[in-house]
Amino acid sequence: MKKQSRIVSAALAALMLLPLLSGCAVFDYVFGSGTTAAPDDTSAPEVTRTPEVTTSPDTGTGAVSDVTTEEVTQPTAVTAEDTKPGPVIYYNDPLTGLRTPRNLAGVRPVAIIVDNLSAAAPQSGLSRADILIECMVESGISRLILITNKYESNEAYGPVRSARDYIVSLSQAFGTLLIGAGYSPTAYTVISESGMNYIDGVHDRYAMSGFFRDPERYSAAGYEHSLMISGQGIKALAAHNDYTLAASGVSVPFTFSDAPAIAGSDATHAVLTYSAYQQVQLIYSKKNNAYYRYQYGTKAHLDAETGEQLNFANVFILFAEQHKIPDDTEGRISVAVSGSGTGYFLTGGKYIPINWTRGEGLTSPFAFTTSDGGKFTVSRGKTFIAVVDSALKGTSSINLNYKLG
Repeated sequence: MKKQSRIVSAALAALMLLPLLSGCAVFDYVFGSGTTAAPDDTSAPEVTRTPEVTTSPDTGTGAVSDVTTEEVTQPTAVTAEDTKPGPVIYYNDPLTGLRTPRNLAGVRPVAIIVDNLSAAAPQSGLSRADILIECMVESGISRLILITNKYESNEAYGPVRSARDYIVSLSQAFGTLLIGAGYSPTAYTVISESGMNYIDGVHDRYAMSGFFRDPERYSAAGYEHSLMISGQGIKALAAHNDYTLAASGVSVPFTFSDAPAIAGSDATHAVLTYSAYQQVQLIYSKKNNAYYRYQYGTKAHLDAETGEQLNFANVFILFAEQHKIPDDTEGRISVAVSGSGTGYFLTGGKYIPINWTRGEGLTSPFAFTTSDGGKFTVSRGKTFIAVVDSALKGTSSINLNYKLG
């Protein structure tokens, strides 16, 4: 009996070691400093020199149809009694147009302001974005706005950073609950005067019941690049502040289609040089009907939690007036995200010129038309929106079909 007891104890000890050993490898991968290339793309193109390879990744998901019910076969029952298959109801996700067994029309989306300095990459949770917006802040760097209606439980998002007034405005155009870490003086004015809901990781007295510091990010990149939040943390802080997570309906400025037919020009390799510091490339995969994102030249933009490279069915490039704020000691900028402007829409390896309009109200939605005022549809799936300085329009900084030399 003692011998059997020792054997059982040894087996249990071995089993307990397994997750520890495997956890080290995962930990090193997620927080390591190396860059992982996209699938089947071992030599990513660069902005600052002639690219050598234009191979696109071979992973992703395609469009999904508008089917709302579907017959499914039930699992084999333990008993001999037959079980008849029943219909499964599907709903259209208001943010992506993809079908889902959950009715998300009543879920209030969240918008999380995410750090996009190279020290913060790879960030957590970006692959969960249904809509990802990029805009510039001071010093030639960009910030990201992650919009999703699928914040679940323990998944992490971040690092979370501070708001700017135009970031607040962009988030509210999609009817979201905004989540950030502090604010600029102009953002504070907008937030306080409008009385809008804002989950703040710096000034909210309940902040640390929902936010947390990632010790590895804190050690590697510093305090300001380590603030994170989870899906459960979002729900907890919304409850503390009495912010509703329900929506009477979610409005987006898109009309989705399985296969949008845009009579445009080729757009298979878009290069967006926002500044000397931030350069983004979007390379189209025909196989997966998606644009895969690279930044800082050749680095595939990955999600630290999943290792997935960010990819999008739709890309909007919106030109907006940008100016430095006079007498701002931090060199902050203003970005005009209301009124009207021009831009481009990319999907399926093609692009068309577009116009955008938006009212002055904080929650006014965007409206998009073709350059001659017509309507167009977008592909089902995720959308990337780049807000670019209008001074770059017509320059070599914006190239929608980059060709190898």
